[in-house]
Amino acid sequence: MPPTGACRMPFHRRPARSDRAAEFDALLREHVPALYRSAYRWTGTVDRAEDLLQDLLVRLFPRLDELRGLDQIRPWAMRVMYRMFVDRLRRERSSPVQFEADLAVDEALEEKPEVADPAGEPPELVDRHLTQERIVSAWAELGEEHRMVLAMHDIEGYSLVEIAGIAAVPVGTMKSRLSRARARLRELLATERSAASNRVNIR
Repeated sequence: MPPTGACRMPFHRRPARSDRAAEFDALLREHVPALYRSAYRWTGTVDRAEDLLQDLLVRLFPRLDELRGLDQIRPWAMRVMYRMFVDRLRRERSSPVQFEADLAVDEALEEKPEVADPAGEPPELVDRHLTQERIVSAWAELGEEHRMVLAMHDIEGYSLVEIAGIAAVPVGTMKSRLSRARARLRELLATERSAASNRVNIR
């Protein structure tokens, strides 16, 4: 889980701020904790989450005039942060083609009628028999895209329609991604359960 306390943001540390910076702070302050939680769950580390959030705020500051006119700042800011997150993944991966291939698989799954609607499935993270250690270990093994959709849907409570809007993909594609992410998490949790059992037997 993300560490408690306010995220360290540059504009929070400056004692003297211009009127423009103060207005920007007032508009974004209440949304920073939620944006940081999402960034942390997507990236899996404090440093990467803080970097992503700070880069987002740097990106948004010149767009203050646009922010003033928004009725709902958080969904808009979340969409911008998601696009930045995906851009980072593309840059970091050794083969950008693989990223596009993953998206192609999602599109193919969308057209298969046997893909069940995952909205009715119980979230894997609420299994009362799982220890926090095993959940954290399995979560760390998930790919970034899987962490993103599971965090937003099963933890943050966003609907598939909302997540699809943020990611700019069809709802059917997002259903497929959520189904694949849950299947992968189940696989990792089963591996963690087996490994824990083996450790107990060895002792």
